[in-house]
Amino acid sequence: MPKLSRSRLRNAAKRVKLALMDVDGVLTNGLIYHFVDSAGGLVEFKGMHSQDSIALTWLAQAGVKTGFISGRQSAGTQKRLEMLQASYIYQGRLDKVAVLEEIGRKSGVPLRDTLYMGDDLPDLPVLKRVGLAAAPSNARPEVKTAARWITKARGGAGAVREVVETILRAQGRWEELLAQFH
Repeated sequence: MPKLSRSRLRNAAKRVKLALMDVDGVLTNGLIYHFVDSAGGLVEFKGMHSQDSIALTWLAQAGVKTGFISGRQSAGTQKRLEMLQASYIYQGRLDKVAVLEEIGRKSGVPLRDTLYMGDDLPDLPVLKRVGLAAAPSNARPEVKTAARWITKARGGAGAVREVVETILRAQGRWEELLAQFH
């Protein structure tokens, strides 16, 4: 798929009302740590970049709904995404197109006004259906080919922040956000 020029990216970002993404490899760097707790249960740990995290709360506060579709199930991820004011959290789901359609019905946001960011093969069908398909710079080659926008940053290392800043700037909300910190 041809990549968007800077002006077309800005126009596409201006339309985004719903920002959906994968978790592992997008919001995290893809590394998953497993430990066994005292009861013998498996505990999963992942790291999420603080700048990506705060950016997601800014996006939600700006009125853009956020959501996550992950093939993995993690209680820690659930709690973290709730803290980040995610509107939609789907875990343990590899049927990502079905989830996309369900979120579309619930949100009322058309696909043309939806961004999806993914990094691996299960994300391909969703990337092909949304108005703005994005991938972090370390996504699989097939995903980069399907994406219209490849971030400069890697997954788990600022890619989400890059997306959020682009959307907020395109929608004329960045200066308003900055004013909160002066």
